[in-house]
Amino acid sequence: MFLRFNLRGVRHSLWLVLLGGCAPVGPDHEVPRMELPAAFSQAGVQWKRHTAERAPEVRGWWRLYQDETLTSLVERSLARNQELAAAAARMRQARELSIATRSMLFPNVVLGAAADRTKSRLRMPGGGTSLANNFAVPVDCRYELDVWGKVRRQVEFATATADAAGETLNALRLSVAGEVAQTYWALRAVDANRAVLGRTLEIRRKALDLLTKRRNAGSISGLDLARAETEVATAEADRIRLDQDRIVLVNALAVLAGTAATGTQVPERTELPSPPSIPLCVPSEMLRQRPDIRAAERKVAAANATIGVASAAFYPSISIGGSSGFDAARLADLFQTSSLVWSLGSSATVPITSHKWLTAQRNAAVAAHEAVSADYRQTVLESIREVENALQGGAILQRRQVAQDQALAAARKTFDLSAKRFNAGLVSFLDVVDAERTRLDAEKAANAIRAERLAVSVALIKALGGEW
Repeated sequence: MFLRFNLRGVRHSLWLVLLGGCAPVGPDHEVPRMELPAAFSQAGVQWKRHTAERAPEVRGWWRLYQDETLTSLVERSLARNQELAAAAARMRQARELSIATRSMLFPNVVLGAAADRTKSRLRMPGGGTSLANNFAVPVDCRYELDVWGKVRRQVEFATATADAAGETLNALRLSVAGEVAQTYWALRAVDANRAVLGRTLEIRRKALDLLTKRRNAGSISGLDLARAETEVATAEADRIRLDQDRIVLVNALAVLAGTAATGTQVPERTELPSPPSIPLCVPSEMLRQRPDIRAAERKVAAANATIGVASAAFYPSISIGGSSGFDAARLADLFQTSSLVWSLGSSATVPITSHKWLTAQRNAAVAAHEAVSADYRQTVLESIREVENALQGGAILQRRQVAQDQALAAARKTFDLSAKRFNAGLVSFLDVVDAERTRLDAEKAANAIRAERLAVSVALIKALGGEW
C-alpha cells in the first residue's frame, strides 16, 4: 500500500477543488498613470494613453526611402545580426518557461516501476532466513490546489515576461534597422563629399597646370604657383581621409549585417535624396506601437504578478494526492486484479514562523513594481522627447537646407566670377583660392544638412515605433 485511503480527506479535497476558481490574491495589473501633455508642439500629434490591445503589424519602413541598397542592407541585417539572434533565443527561452509554468495548473502524474529481492532473518525459535520478492508499478498523482491564485499569478508573471522578451526583440529590430539606415546615410554623405572633392581636385589641378605654364612664361611669381600646389595637396589629403571614413562605415554595416568586415563592398552613390514627407497630422496611436513602451508595460505586469505570488505565500498550501498501481510478490501476478492497490488523500501546510520573511518578500515585490512602473513612465517621457526632437529638428533642418542652398548658389557664382576676373588679370590668384574654398565648404555643408535630415527622419520613424 502506498498511501492510506481517507474518505474524509477525499470529501474535503473535492470541496477544495471548487475553491480553485476563487479570484487570486494580490492587485490586478493596471498601466501606470501619469500626467502627459495633450499634444506635441509640431504636426498636431495628440497623445493617448498606452493600452496593450494588440501589437501592430511589422512594416518595412525603410522602403519609404526607395533605395534598393538600403533595403537590402536592412533586411540582411534583420536576418543575420547576432544581437538579434541572441535576443530571439532569449525570447524563445522565456516562452518555453511560460509554457512550463502553465503546466503547474494541471496535476502531476508519475509512472514508476520497481523490483526488489529481500533476505531477512526470521525472528522465531530456530532462526533461519527468508527470501521475498516484490514487484510494483505505481502511478502517483499530486495536485496543489490554486485556491489563492498563486499558480495563476506565476503564469501571469511568466506570460508577461515572455511578452516583454518579445517586445524587447522588436525594439532591438527597430534599433538595428535604424542604425543601419543612419549608417548608410552617413556613408552616402561621405560619397557625396568624395564626389565634391573629386570635382574640386579637377578644378585645382587645371588651375595648377595653368599657373605652371604662366610661371614658366614668367608672367606670375612663384607664390601663386606654391599656393596652387598647396590647394591640390590639401584636397588630395581630404579625399584620402574620406576614403578612410568610408572604410569604417562599410565595415560597420558589415557587422550590423552579421558578416565579417573583410572584403565587404557597398556600391558608391553620391546623391542624397530628400527624406519622406511627414503628414500634417500624425495619428496619436503611433506612440502605442513603440516596442520599448510595450516591453516596459509588460515588465510592470510581470512585477505586479510577483506581488500576488508573494501575497499567496501567507495562505495555506493545500494539495491532494493519490496513488494507484500494482504490487505483487511474483512477477506473474503483478497485473492481476488482486494486485491492484490505491490510496487518496489531502494535506495542508500553513506558514507559522516565517511571517517576517514573507512580509519582507512581499514588500520587496511591491518595491520592484514601483521601480518598473517608474521605468515605464520614464520610457514614455523619453519617447515624447524623441518625437519632439525629431519633429522640431526636421523642421529646423528643412529651413537650414533652404538657406544653405542659397548660400551654395551664391558661393558658386562668386567662384565663377573670381575665376573669370583672374583670367582677365583683374584679381590675384588668392581671391580665386578664397572663393573656391568658400564654394567647397558650402557644398560640404549642404551635403551635411541633407544627410542630417535623412538621419533625423530615421530618428522620427524610430521614435514613432515604425512607419507613420
